Amino acid sequence: MEKLKFGILGSAGIAWKQFIPAIALAKNAEIIAVASRSAEKSKDFAEKYHIPLSFGSYEDLLQSKEIQAVYIPLPNRLHKEWAMKAFNAGKHVLCEKPLAITPEDCLEMGREAEKNHVLLMEAFMYRFHPLNEQIIRNVQSGILGGLETIQTCHSFLLKDPNNIRLSAELAGGSLMDVGCYCVNVTRTLFNEEPEAVAAVAHYHPNGVDDQMNILAKFKSGRSAQLSCGLTSDYPSGYTISGRKGYIHAHYGFHLGVSNGTVTQKINGVESILKDPSNEYTRMIEHFSDCVLNQKPLRYTAAEAAGNMAFIQAALKSAENNGEWTEV
Repeated sequence: MEKLKFGILGSAGIAWKQFIPAIALAKNAEIIAVASRSAEKSKDFAEKYHIPLSFGSYEDLLQSKEIQAVYIPLPNRLHKEWAMKAFNAGKHVLCEKPLAITPEDCLEMGREAEKNHVLLMEAFMYRFHPLNEQIIRNVQSGILGGLETIQTCHSFLLKDPNNIRLSAELAGGSLMDVGCYCVNVTRTLFNEEPEAVAAVAHYHPNGVDDQMNILAKFKSGRSAQLSCGLTSDYPSGYTISGRKGYIHAHYGFHLGVSNGTVTQKINGVESILKDPSNEYTRMIEHFSDCVLNQKPLRYTAAEAAGNMAFIQAALKSAENNGEWTEV
């Protein structure tokens, strides 16, 4: 089977903790290169993870004709810059979430990718796990009986005071880092954009939110409660409920790699589901299949822009002490 040849821009933790192990399991993709701002660091990284090529700059990797696509795990504020450069070099882009820091940037990136005849996708891997795919289908088909509400949280304890997640300059903060999952699963399951949000936050001395709680209301009458943080460690996931029952995804954003479970109780019948599938691998295989076989992506830059519109409204509301803010 033909394999899409990836290069990685940078040596971020998610690249070696999740992306590299996941792509090793993919049937239609492989890593052939890595780039760092240091040639020595790049070479060491390549040797450690058995990657054939290493480059001492991102620009040099993008100029390599052997590379068809790049994975971008760089800090949030750098996503747009390097994605645009990748498009201009004719590379397809799988970019870590959030795709960019404004809705307008997401849309501009989508237009630039289309102009250069390459594909662009935001790396929300949880959506590709078989159980989450099943939940999305079931909820949108009305299995819960309508007028659903969702509670979702994503948090972990960040112990490193110098971590880039705490950098305002690099567009860090809990909402941009982990809360974006809560925003995305709400929008994905409801298949609807909110009309307004209200948020309260706790701020780190660096100026970014390190905790945030959000309420969201929708024209359909649905509602959502979202919590995220970098200051506490609790099980991340979501619960969506309606007139006929509920679905709870424990570790719902990492059902495969974190050995999560889905508990479903519909019309009084309860079932518990598990599936060890690697959601990162399935995401990579979907993206690669679309590139190699000229298929449309399941998720577009316009979808990512919807996520950022929600996030921008929540950030604005938190700055205004929880004032309801239109999305």
